[in-house]
Amino acid sequence: MISNNDFNRSLSKIFSNPVFREIAQCGSCDYFLDKLKKYDKQLSVDAGMKVKDIIETAYGYLIKNYRNEYIYKNTLVNNILFGRHSLNTATMLNEFKIANSIADTVIINGTSTVYEIKTELDSPDKLQKQIEDYKKAFAKIYLVTHHSLTSRYLSLIKNSNIGLLSLSGRFNLTEVKGAEADYSCLNNDVMMKCLRKDEYSFIIKNYFGALPNVSNIKFFIECLKLARQIERQTFYGLMISQLKKRTPLERNALQSELLPKELKHICFCINPTKTEFNNLFHFLNLKL
Repeated sequence: MISNNDFNRSLSKIFSNPVFREIAQCGSCDYFLDKLKKYDKQLSVDAGMKVKDIIETAYGYLIKNYRNEYIYKNTLVNNILFGRHSLNTATMLNEFKIANSIADTVIINGTSTVYEIKTELDSPDKLQKQIEDYKKAFAKIYLVTHHSLTSRYLSLIKNSNIGLLSLSGRFNLTEVKGAEADYSCLNNDVMMKCLRKDEYSFIIKNYFGALPNVSNIKFFIECLKLARQIERQTFYGLMISQLKKRTPLERNALQSELLPKELKHICFCINPTKTEFNNLFHFLNLKL
């Protein structure tokens, strides 16, 4: 007989990018359907329920019993990216590499904010090193944790510019400590490495009037030398303007009521085409 912890971990795996990428591309996913059939009793699945209703039930179960990282990330997307902003003015970067760390979520609008999630399943051991890396590329940083852990994390950041968001029992976000912008640790080398080739090429060409006339092997190094000549807060603004262009293919579909709030973060990450969204919408309305 499967234990509660094993069930929780197994159920949480249906909310993954590979699963929903397959659904979007193929219109179905055997792994996903097998999970739902396997756990129909635990989820109280009734005959004839639509897939989207079962997803809502499964997500609600995880909120109460197994608040993993996806639950937190999806709450950030719904409450901040869609709750406070619009995809016409903001975008999101998921699992974004900064120096030697990977930020859980970065939301880019007029400014930019890193959100580092610490669930009840996480340890704060790497937090200090993560914050040091994030400060090299972004001015504002928030920790996001469960309301039962706010005192623990507040004590770790009380004398810093780092903010703290608490997720309530109903999974609403509350600001416990505001984040203050800090540009003192920005590092042009780190910011440069956050950018793709076309993005840093655009910056260098527009700032200096031309690109280095060197081989591909030497191109990044020569661009980096030029980037180091730009005042770091200026380069920060140029970096943000490029990152903000990383918008999803189908912004209207992402903001559509046809897309369940439980899947907003996944769909932002897998970035479906119009055809793939149609496949997904069709699958969500299937009756099992």
